[in-house]
Amino acid sequence: MLRIENYMNRKRFNEQYEEIYQFLTEASDYGYNEHFHWGRFEWMMNHSMLDEEKLEKIAIFRDSKEKIIGMILYDTSYEDRNYLIHLGDDEELLRKMIEYLLKNDEYNVKINEKDKFMITILPEYGFIKKNLEEKLLEIKLNRKFEYQLPKDFTISSRNFDIDNWKYQIAIHRGFDHDGLPAKRERSFFSPSPNYDEELKIFIFDKDDYCAHCGIWYTKGRSAYIEPVVTIPRCRNLGLAKAAVYEGLNRVRESGAERAIVLSDQEFYHKIGFAESSGFYCWRKNKNTCR
Repeated sequence: MLRIENYMNRKRFNEQYEEIYQFLTEASDYGYNEHFHWGRFEWMMNHSMLDEEKLEKIAIFRDSKEKIIGMILYDTSYEDRNYLIHLGDDEELLRKMIEYLLKNDEYNVKINEKDKFMITILPEYGFIKKNLEEKLLEIKLNRKFEYQLPKDFTISSRNFDIDNWKYQIAIHRGFDHDGLPAKRERSFFSPSPNYDEELKIFIFDKDDYCAHCGIWYTKGRSAYIEPVVTIPRCRNLGLAKAAVYEGLNRVRESGAERAIVLSDQEFYHKIGFAESSGFYCWRKNKNTCR
């Protein structure tokens, strides 16, 4: 007997959260769920632009032993919704997930191309595969990654004391925004429940944090890489590669076997990543994906 519940209290890290984290940690290592790693969900929950009013729309599917075996999720904005994450090939579960969406007048779903179970069933409900949403790249962690820093640059240690203002400026400039960002309160930088602060990698000189790479990993096979950023004046110096490689080495030492990134940028291909999968929008009737 399956039981369906929704996310409660419109609270970022509520009483269900630890169970959800454990579910997504397990699910992340199923190839067809790799596009929604637990790190993506926890990053979303800590994001200032999270659509909190819609948290109650998240659906949680439990088995007869009350274990979470499936979820329907969105990513930060509710416009980007209906990611179907599940464990195994339980046909009853898969059909319940699809029927739940249809009952709630939802006609778009995001499915990984490796999810052969769901791909087999969706056409029975009138869904048609449409556009590619994004690709995932992976790199195997079966070696140590070597890098060299240019003169006058330093990489952060594991116990690095982060200057939040410099961190904020680096992200702001790294994404090509002009000027200075609005200064955030200290609480804005409070860590999320499962993020390891030692996996925030910075490269800096005497003036600035010049490049940053964050990686999410606690256990399991797969680590998840945030988009790496470099401030404009320090690009094309190999800093981004060094930041990523240092992060890969750290999660490798902690037990990760691979790392994934939600991107198809040439940069990642150049430093050794290869395509792992893509996920697509499947649509029923005339609705659009976003």
